[in-house]
Amino acid sequence: MKIVYLPLDERPCNYAFAGQIAQGTPVRLAVPEKHILGDKKKPADLTGVMDFLTRETVDADACVLSLDMLLYGGIIPSRIHHMTRQTLLQRLEAVRHLKQRNPRLKIFAFALIMRCPSYSSADEEPDYYETCGREIFLTGQVKHKKALGLLSETEAQALLDTYQEKTGPYLADFENRRSLNREILEKILTEYRDCFQVLVIPQDDSSAYGYTTVDREYLKQAVAATGREPIPMYPGADEVGMSLLANAACALMGRNPAVKLVYAHQDAPKMVPLYEDRPVGQTIPVLLATSGCHVTEEMPDITLYLNYPAHSPVEVWQDPSEGYKLRDLKGFCDRIAADVRAGKLAAVADCAYCNGGDAELVQMLAQRTELEELAAYAGWNTSSNTLGTVACQAVFAWLFGKSAQHALFTAQRLYEDVGYCGHVRREVTALIEPMGFGYFNVGEENGQVAQLVRQRLEVYMQTLLPRMAEKYAIDRCRMPWRRMFEVDLTLRSRG
Repeated sequence: MKIVYLPLDERPCNYAFAGQIAQGTPVRLAVPEKHILGDKKKPADLTGVMDFLTRETVDADACVLSLDMLLYGGIIPSRIHHMTRQTLLQRLEAVRHLKQRNPRLKIFAFALIMRCPSYSSADEEPDYYETCGREIFLTGQVKHKKALGLLSETEAQALLDTYQEKTGPYLADFENRRSLNREILEKILTEYRDCFQVLVIPQDDSSAYGYTTVDREYLKQAVAATGREPIPMYPGADEVGMSLLANAACALMGRNPAVKLVYAHQDAPKMVPLYEDRPVGQTIPVLLATSGCHVTEEMPDITLYLNYPAHSPVEVWQDPSEGYKLRDLKGFCDRIAADVRAGKLAAVADCAYCNGGDAELVQMLAQRTELEELAAYAGWNTSSNTLGTVACQAVFAWLFGKSAQHALFTAQRLYEDVGYCGHVRREVTALIEPMGFGYFNVGEENGQVAQLVRQRLEVYMQTLLPRMAEKYAIDRCRMPWRRMFEVDLTLRSRG
């Protein structure tokens, strides 16, 4: 079966993970050449993107389609572009053309609600966000709360006047772009909906109040006005392509797995993860449905083990809260290992910490079973990023069986999520400052910092997971977007 895959951007989590999961299975994934997909704030070659879709979808069974890539040239360009309404609508019409040329093509698409981070940084936003990003976020919160009656006119205006001292020259640019992007999303949801087999609207870096939530509620009302079923809108971004790839594979195979949820603590479903706007117990069923799965209590095809604290989640570099101590990690790991020994598909979503895997968990689990025997593992960035990665890998293991490539991808996740994100990133960040580098500037993609990361990661993994380090060696280690946040890491078997 052939699936065309247009990613959200060129980073490994969006560009490479899906292909690594599909490798060695009956799914033939057609992916554009990386050089046409842009570079961080530089948008993709949109003509090249369209040529790729036109060429590859004509004989494809399905297409996993990032509408942000199709329309804007990637996730970051969607936040900084100056495209006109007419240009965007012309590009959107390409979706209908793809269906006309191949009526049997099943399109699994996603389009993001533009985010509004709560902090000041221009790394992934317009340049002015460096000096007033926090105030733009707070402006959105105040306007939202005022509309809901949670702030009086006087209270709201006093706060807005304060924020305007920084946002004054820039707020119109930010709000005008949001308005245009929202208008295009409304068109997608209402006038183009029938083009899609599945359509989801993720929201990146969200909170309970502010611009993103206002946009989401507006779009929900727009869909409701059509009298049709709601479209899923939930926290997520970089994992959504993988979720939809799993969904497409299930649709083409005519099978959908039943998934049982097992939490590390019974109160975890009520917890709101960092950078998300609702309890994880509300997000998981929607995210699993996006991945072609459904939740069950009995006779599961896959058991999804969810490593969350009971409450009060923190970043991986912070001290754990009391909510972490309430978990029964020993019993949790015993259950996972028992499933593996019984030949069952046990997948681990390591969402205890934001932005890195839980070293305590994986060490404890490694004492009980071979980690490569898991149906899936991930523990990176946000809760939804991890969940979508795990869901896709587990679905492919269920549909097509586990293989050496499956084990390799699991090992790569452990090296990157627990090793790099959980430990080595902080260590190397401290070491490179005397070298003239910093968190957002590591020089070359494959330069001194990448080599230092590789060396430190090899040493750390030999200590953390020695059996795994004996089996796998680092094959490639690069720094995408020339910063410390992510790493382009692949392994090779030593055997």
